[in-house]
Amino acid sequence: MSGKHLYEIDMVKNRSALEGMAREWDGLAEQVGMPTLSHAWVAACVEAFHAQDQLFIIVVRRKGELVGLAPLVERRHGALLRLELIGVSFLYEPSGLLYRDHEALDYLMTALLERRLPIVMARMPVDSAVVSQFRSGLLVAQRGIVMKSGVGYSLMIPIVSDWSAYFERLSSRRRYDFRRARRRAEEAGPVTVRIFCPKKDELEVSMADFIRIEGTGWKERQGSSLKQRENMRRFFERYAALASSAGAFRFAFLDVAGTPIAAQLSAVYGDRFWVFKIGYDEAWSRCSPGWQLLAETIKYAFDQRLASYEFLGSDEAWLHGWITEQRGYRAVSYYPFTWHGFCGLAADTIERVKGRFMVAKRENHWQRHEVQ
Repeated sequence: MSGKHLYEIDMVKNRSALEGMAREWDGLAEQVGMPTLSHAWVAACVEAFHAQDQLFIIVVRRKGELVGLAPLVERRHGALLRLELIGVSFLYEPSGLLYRDHEALDYLMTALLERRLPIVMARMPVDSAVVSQFRSGLLVAQRGIVMKSGVGYSLMIPIVSDWSAYFERLSSRRRYDFRRARRRAEEAGPVTVRIFCPKKDELEVSMADFIRIEGTGWKERQGSSLKQRENMRRFFERYAALASSAGAFRFAFLDVAGTPIAAQLSAVYGDRFWVFKIGYDEAWSRCSPGWQLLAETIKYAFDQRLASYEFLGSDEAWLHGWITEQRGYRAVSYYPFTWHGFCGLAADTIERVKGRFMVAKRENHWQRHEVQ
């Protein structure tokens, strides 16, 4: 590599140092355009999910300018140590490394591999240069073993027309269902939609409304609502506060006669609309409030002339009524030729075999059940 003396490698190991990087961090994150790599997201993850002594953020500067970031934490699994992307084990949303250009990525990768610890990076975009570096990099091959998972997908709606044109491309059944659901809601009173970036004094009330609505249905019964998961609730409360101050966060509510019956947590970031969570009051299930609100926020993205509407999470069958495209993600794991590396590879291989066995067992159970 040329110009080595121009580069400095540093580590961020405490929250106060992380908080002080917001502006320059987002200068890199905006280049990627994913809110899950923004400073607000990472800072909220650290506060909600990780102890301060786990921070292992690698920083690359070129002539004093921030040009590379590896947002990692050091996690212990028994006697083993490994590096993981911040927050991904808890939220399972897209992540990755941040870098200004390919030369900065080269230095970032070198600094990462020199730590000689196992690295697990899940939910990496399949077209990421980082995935390519791990797959074909000579430096990686000389220092350890790389394992790659199969590709998983999320869905997105590319915005290439106006809303009315897109809506008319949907199936006649879907268009009819939407209009019928709206008529049923209107039987109970005026229907209004609120999509807004909250002011500071609106945050607490709006989040409380979301938590109340989400806690009325199946998520509550399943134990996955924000009301029941303190660390997840703390994450979204902190992320909403930080992202709202930057103008990115969005609350969305569907109201009937002034009463919120469906709610959504989202963001507008990188010229795209990103959906994080949606909930609805099951007492109103006859008028499909969650589905109505989803349609309204998609319309909002079209009306704002954004580039796309992004469904985070996984490719779910209930979303296939929309006209969508897929985004692919995969996990890349690296095991150096060290004690931690070999033990980490053995432990993860056992977990993968167990996972495949459990999947096969469930499929066999379903097949027997269908025959009966």
